[in-house]
Amino acid sequence: MKWFRTIRVDSRPSADRAFEELLSQHLDALFGTALHLCDGRQADAEDLLQDATLRAFEGFESLRDEAAGKSWLFTILLRTHLNLVRSGKRRRETMASDLDEAGFEDALAAWKPAPTPEQVTADNELRARIAAAFDALDPQLRAVAHLVDLEGFTQREVAQMLDIPEGTVASRLFRARRLLRDELATTARELRLWRQR
Repeated sequence: MKWFRTIRVDSRPSADRAFEELLSQHLDALFGTALHLCDGRQADAEDLLQDATLRAFEGFESLRDEAAGKSWLFTILLRTHLNLVRSGKRRRETMASDLDEAGFEDALAAWKPAPTPEQVTADNELRARIAAAFDALDPQLRAVAHLVDLEGFTQREVAQMLDIPEGTVASRLFRARRLLRDELATTARELRLWRQR
């Protein structure tokens, strides 16, 4: 995310600093959401976040309540993503910079005790099952569950971001959690049995 540090603006310096401060407070969470929205493709997530950041910067004067800054940024990110999906302009190719992550992960793994092959297999299977269960959710349910359970937004904030009633958010969240619970119940039982061995 080197591009973030290169943002330079020529007019309103105090507004620029305020925007930079707001963005820096939420940049990691925004990137995590962008990465999720782009199905883990780092280059696409960076592009999405860059587009959303530009739109947020251009519309920063419209933010009236600084306390709502986080939900305002996430709303812009979600709407930018929807616009890109609708227009079909998301890139699908893999960038060389994405491949450099493997070297970093190899070095990081050297600092931890190596897990057994059984642990690796079990962990990979668990992650795959959780991801598959989450991905199998209806997109509307998945979006609400992601924003509330993974990003920590309140149901009221999510309702404002998605421009839907708060009761609809609660209903979607309930259904998403119930579906995930039902789908992952067998996985949880299998995991408990495996760890007891």
